[in-house]
Amino acid sequence: AGAPRLQRTERGDFGWGYRPPSAPLPRDLFSVRWTGFVEAPVTGTYQFQTVSDDGVRLSVNGASLISVWTDHSSRTDTSANVNLVAGQRYAVTMEYYERRGQAVARLRWRTPGNATFVAIPADRLYAN
Repeated sequence: AGAPRLQRTERGDFGWGYRPPSAPLPRDLFSVRWTGFVEAPVTGTYQFQTVSDDGVRLSVNGASLISVWTDHSSRTDTSANVNLVAGQRYAVTMEYYERRGQAVARLRWRTPGNATFVAIPADRLYAN
């Protein structure tokens, strides 16, 4: 709630520990919203994954994929399969809140033909 205290362009892959994300923010009791577009490198079935310490919500192309809006220690959540087409850009929104303690907010994906989740490369993310 309220007006943003900080705006910048970056990918969502953070382990802040017990520090704030940036100077005007406190180390606890803050929230972050990342919005933009993700571009699929190849056509096929993808999965998205978040790692969070406290609440996280993820939507891709308007569909809610992950919603764990609770206080919790670091946990990993994985979406159902999502079919994406190479070269197309899809709206992506990740929201996160930090209550107390360590702060972690990571967004990853598993691309077709790969077995592991990796941070989405910066060259596949686009600002609004």
